[in-house]
Amino acid sequence: GDAPWRSRLAGLRSAPPFAVWRLWLDRRPTLDPPPFLGTTGYGPLDNVSFIDRMEPHAWSWAAGTGGCVVELHAYALPEGVDEARLRHELRAQLARIHPELADARVVHDEWLLRHDCPLAGTDSWGDRPGVVTPDPRVVLAGDGVRCEHPVALMERAATTGWLAANVLLQRRGLPGHDVWTVPVQGRGRRLAHAARGRLTHAARRRLGPGA
Repeated sequence: GDAPWRSRLAGLRSAPPFAVWRLWLDRRPTLDPPPFLGTTGYGPLDNVSFIDRMEPHAWSWAAGTGGCVVELHAYALPEGVDEARLRHELRAQLARIHPELADARVVHDEWLLRHDCPLAGTDSWGDRPGVVTPDPRVVLAGDGVRCEHPVALMERAATTGWLAANVLLQRRGLPGHDVWTVPVQGRGRRLAHAARGRLTHAARRRLGPGA
């Protein structure tokens, strides 16, 4: 890309570190948990996902062993966070939500602590790169790429992937893929206009003919 484009990229910031911990446990929750649960007031724990209720391979493993596959997320962590202490706290908070899992044995686990998620601030929106770049050979996709659809995170990564593929296909004279989205403009103007019409009609009825 050209110098201004590269300068805008260099000015973008990353969000604070985040952690993802996937655990294969030797038992399952007593109650029927939701596949995804967002939390607040549980220390660093931001959400709990039971992967065996979402993915076929995890479901097969859980069905064959009587266990479960659970994933814990923690966002906006401080720099230099103590990983051992963080894992201990995440397990403790999981036990607050599901006490029956407090003594569950970890059969296998995968731990990820990263600091590479784009900062989702409004101040940098105009400087974010779009799908199309100054180099016709290069298109971009990812959760840090700007697009006009109301999506974020994984959904933005997937959507910009489709948009990037469409750009490449179009340049080769090939048909692309439809990308569906919710309406990006509200109904406020039409509703306000209809409401004014109803109010005017009601006022005329109160005042009588000729008002």
